[in-house]
Amino acid sequence: MNQEKTGSVDEQRLLLAQRLRESREYVGLSQEDVATALGISRPAVTNIEAGIRKVEAVELDKLSHLYGQTVQYLLTGESLTSDSRLAFLARATNGLSEQDLEELGRFAEFLRSSGKSSRRGS
Repeated sequence: MNQEKTGSVDEQRLLLAQRLRESREYVGLSQEDVATALGISRPAVTNIEAGIRKVEAVELDKLSHLYGQTVQYLLTGESLTSDSRLAFLARATNGLSEQDLEELGRFAEFLRSSGKSSRRGS
């Protein structure tokens, strides 16, 4: 592999690492939260976000769901379709107590069931 191609791969890895870090911060998750979700150590997440550790395909898929981003966006920075609702909810609920999160979940269930009832009646 020639030097120019290697530099390109290194640059792509660093850009991916930067997008992963920014996406994690945007949704308000800690590296520990991400490590738990992926089943890896927190230092492994640090190394991924520094561009030192490669990201497995399965991990990248999990990260895209966790961050509410497409794999396309994480890899290239180009967003075809991104679910910004997930990111909004993650930011909006960051710091809520367990009790508040449970109540929020019950309210979401209520809204969902109310919506189904009204759609069925139509």
